[in-house]
Amino acid sequence: MSLKEESSSIVFTIRNKTDVMTEQDVERIFDRFYTGDTARNKKGTGLGLSISQSLMKKMNGELFATLKNHQFIMTCQWKKRT
Repeated sequence: MSLKEESSSIVFTIRNKTDVMTEQDVERIFDRFYTGDTARNKKGTGLGLSISQSLMKKMNGELFATLKNHQFIMTCQWKKRT
């Protein structure tokens, strides 16, 4: 996890190593009811990240995901008030 202040924004980033996620998973990760991890035994609704993204928008922020070098990266970003 990291938290940093940039010139025009505040950025909170969480990184997890993964060998099972694909670009398709990342593209759909915020879709309602999408569950990409088939290895889990628990039943999930797939609503958590969709709700998180909606909350970030209400807080005038952005939530986005990327996949880079076998790392799943979630980024929350808020513009600084001027």
